Amino acid sequence: MTVTTVRVVVADIGGVLCRFDPKPRLAALAERTGLGENELHDKIFVSGFEADCEAGHYTAAGACDWLRANVGLTGEVAEISRLWTSAFTVDPAVVSALTEQGLPLAIFSNNGPLFADYFDERFGELAALFPRRFFACRLGLRKPQPEAFEAVAAALAEEAEASADEIFFVDDNPDNTKAARQLGWRTHTFTGVGDLRAALSRW
Repeated sequence: MTVTTVRVVVADIGGVLCRFDPKPRLAALAERTGLGENELHDKIFVSGFEADCEAGHYTAAGACDWLRANVGLTGEVAEISRLWTSAFTVDPAVVSALTEQGLPLAIFSNNGPLFADYFDERFGELAALFPRRFFACRLGLRKPQPEAFEAVAAALAEEAEASADEIFFVDDNPDNTKAARQLGWRTHTFTGVGDLRAALSRW
């Protein structure tokens, strides 16, 4: 049986390339707005506002306007972006495991414009290593929508000459890896760097 070569590694950000902890962000937002953390969580995240940002319904400036109007958050867009991205911390062990393969690297993330527009500034190390970036807010589609994966696959076919079965996709959400597998991608549902290294070693 012929083993297909992996031509590009695609990774999620929150929960894979970066550890995700919403507590510092909520605490900072509570301090700035005077609202309780539970109320902020409901207004921003449970309400669907964050999902709308991820789906491309807001620009970064528009998202800030919404936050000013609905939770009283003040500050310029760049400052609000710093608060927003404070939930993410780069995981050096995961980055090392992926870069050691020596393959082209790409990001596929559901983050919205407050993250995507300031990615190079906030995460310069990742920006240098992952030149291809697919953010849901720019695609206008969110994982696990099949159309989002199809859009990324089409771009990688052109940019990296990679067919679907030559893409290795790492995500911590099993719904996302399932959607990718259904389109022929190779996948790994991330639970820790040890399992990731084991998966990479099976190529």
